[in-house]
Amino acid sequence: MNDKAKESRWLNVGSVDQLDRVGASIAFDIDQSQFLTGFVVRDGEDIYAYVNRCPHNGSRLDWVSGNLFDESGDYLICATHGAVFEPNTGKCVNGPCVNQSLRSLNVKVLHHDVYVQIFSGLMP
Repeated sequence: MNDKAKESRWLNVGSVDQLDRVGASIAFDIDQSQFLTGFVVRDGEDIYAYVNRCPHNGSRLDWVSGNLFDESGDYLICATHGAVFEPNTGKCVNGPCVNQSLRSLNVKVLHHDVYVQIFSGLMP
């Protein structure tokens, strides 16, 4: 791995308050030139971030930006083929990519702001 691929930055994606309601998420750009985005969700008191790309076929999970949860608000769902993911692990529990997972990103909260660690060369 070259030094460029190891470079990272922490991106401020929003406030923890944006995740207060059930089914809420924060969408953000990772690499606009590759149309690569990510999202942050809350499960209980914990916050998780993932690359917004389904392991089944590489499509975004959401048709409408930030609309990621199923009707119950308990699971993430891929709008393209209906794959269902646990929000706390990113693991697919139902659908065409069972036992595969979303790519997770490191998250930290500082002074009520949510930061996600983005690496250069995150996706091929």
